[in-house]
Amino acid sequence: MIMNSLKKSMRLTKILAFALSFLIFCFSTEAIAAPSTPPTLIITEKATITGGKFSIDTTTPPLPATTVIRSAKLFLPAGETGTINKIKITGPNGLEFGCQDIKVKNGVDLIKACGGPAVLEAGGAITYVAEGSGFAPKLNTKLKVVLSDEF
Repeated sequence: MIMNSLKKSMRLTKILAFALSFLIFCFSTEAIAAPSTPPTLIITEKATITGGKFSIDTTTPPLPATTVIRSAKLFLPAGETGTINKIKITGPNGLEFGCQDIKVKNGVDLIKACGGPAVLEAGGAITYVAEGSGFAPKLNTKLKVVLSDEF
């Protein structure tokens, strides 16, 4: 009788150990199977701020696939502030993204400040137009915007 109970207990222990091993394997495989992927698209636009103002109007080559721009990070010298008076991104189907009168400083994500992502359609050139004013304390400096498909 004791031997029977011991055998049943051992079987139950083996089943529980197997189930636990299986669960650990599944969860650790899931963590390995979802690596962080680098952005597939990065567009960098630069502008010179002169007299506290800038203006940029540029066209990029056609995109091979429709792409969602999820971040547009602004890089300025520390302490520099200003206003983006207008951003307009136009693609093959017309206006893809627009925004105006956004107060900015270094590190601002223009996509978040303007209320949402930009969907850039494949197949045609992308035109990026931006204007800004009121930049200080340096009236003459550089501005950089990095558009990316990652958050």
